[in-house]
Amino acid sequence: MTRISITRRELVVAGGTLAAGLALTTPAHARLLPTTRGVGRGRFLDGVASGEPSSDAVTFWGRLTTSAPRSAARLIVAEDQGLTKTVATVVVPTSAGVDHTLKARVGGLKPAQHYWYAWQSSTDVSPVGRTKTAPPGDSDTPISIAYSSCQNYGAGFFSAHADAAAHDEIDLCAFLGDYTYEYAYGDYGGQGRGSGVVDPASTDLTSYREKLRLYRADAPLRELHRLHPVVHVWDDHEIADNYTDGAPAPSDLQRNAGYRASTEWLPRLAFPGDRFRLYRSLRYGRNAELFITDQRQYRTAGDPGTTMLGRPQLDWLKRGIQASSARFKLVGNPDMIAPLGLAPLGATLATINSDQWDGYPAERAELLNHIAANAIGDVVFLTGDIHLYMANDLLLNGRSVATEYIGGSVTSPGLPALLNALGTPAIRALNTHIRFFDGEAHGWALARVTKDALTVDFRVNDITVKDAPSRTLASFVQPVGANQVQQQAVPTASRDRATPAPATSRSRPLALRQRRLETVADRDLARRVALAESAARRRRRRRVPAKRRAV
Repeated sequence: MTRISITRRELVVAGGTLAAGLALTTPAHARLLPTTRGVGRGRFLDGVASGEPSSDAVTFWGRLTTSAPRSAARLIVAEDQGLTKTVATVVVPTSAGVDHTLKARVGGLKPAQHYWYAWQSSTDVSPVGRTKTAPPGDSDTPISIAYSSCQNYGAGFFSAHADAAAHDEIDLCAFLGDYTYEYAYGDYGGQGRGSGVVDPASTDLTSYREKLRLYRADAPLRELHRLHPVVHVWDDHEIADNYTDGAPAPSDLQRNAGYRASTEWLPRLAFPGDRFRLYRSLRYGRNAELFITDQRQYRTAGDPGTTMLGRPQLDWLKRGIQASSARFKLVGNPDMIAPLGLAPLGATLATINSDQWDGYPAERAELLNHIAANAIGDVVFLTGDIHLYMANDLLLNGRSVATEYIGGSVTSPGLPALLNALGTPAIRALNTHIRFFDGEAHGWALARVTKDALTVDFRVNDITVKDAPSRTLASFVQPVGANQVQQQAVPTASRDRATPAPATSRSRPLALRQRRLETVADRDLARRVALAESAARRRRRRRVPAKRRAV
């Protein structure tokens, strides 16, 4: 991985002849490429990507397909789509040790500006990508951040990413966990893409890499990466389902293999001395600062768990949101932080959500108390993982001190049975902080920040139909200083669900897959309830005096 800061006056290669070659992207035209030094043979079959944008720098990603153990490619960055106004170029080495991935961070860029880029080998040129730098620190430029999670390849089509790719105003796309799923095709979420898909389970470095290669072959996901800069944090399925619960935990070798493959395939650079550290912040002018948190790597198992973030990361987050001068402090939050109680248990509330922040109540209380005690306003958690759309007030002593917007799942099964339970008056009375929920829809979310307010749109689509259109399920507005969820009315045309098509020979398999998805969701709910009941019994046993137990 290469860091570089090059200004226009420090170009290594003149742009004219080179740019003419860059417009040629097919192998048949490879012979027309200009003579290059220092680059090797190889094709670009896995798309391009960019990420970690600041006001003057971006990290660029590519990958060479080559049989050579070592090779190199040239990155070209320009101010125009035709790549005639070149601002930077650098030769980046790669090898089989990093799965022939390519990374470079280019500095000296202008703030709040689009740039176009491509990778060049001696035999091929990649597709032309587009990226965007963040606005300067003193800017009031409106910001748009897309966020999504839980993109299970086997459960359905990634039409959500095609919708997000088409939103030109997006400044950043945040992947908030479960970028891949470790299961073999059909083992979780059904066979939503039909038969004949080759997608084995992933348990080691080779299979984790193959899994990422398969996902990045998906056209909507690849297009999203091509057009927008991203930031990524893993959750559990990049390794194994709930692998931090210790029952049993995967080996350190397996964990490191999953972390390594993810690090190779995403456009981010490693921190010196801590190559798997993901938590970081991205500043977007005066309007927003995004704090990305890693909620898997440092957590401890237990009932309840001791720590979700680990002390260094928790202290970093507390210091960061307190010191931030941004109007909105956005927390990229893979796991749901609002409590979710389903039944009274003595003086407490039983939960099926112990894999989320509900399993770490002391650390959650410390964070929320810190926000309240220091009067830190406009803290907003942008959340993934739980396969639901929700909007929650985060209450402390009856007062909302922060908010949470959960952006559903791209394709992974929701929890329709859970939502039925939440719809009862008794359960709603136990969860008064929940302002909106939907457990059946799939898609992504879009957060827009201005100097006056944050707005959030929940975008949804039919995952059983390839290239399905999207619509807005719900919209919210949160004025500066409000610290509460306020839902907006959505136009009827956007709100109402499409009329179901008549049952035909083609639609029956889709209906069957939907029933299978609901079965998977119900089984997942049953598993969570069983875990919660087991935990409740253990807590009750611990509270019973020893003499009474002996009787």
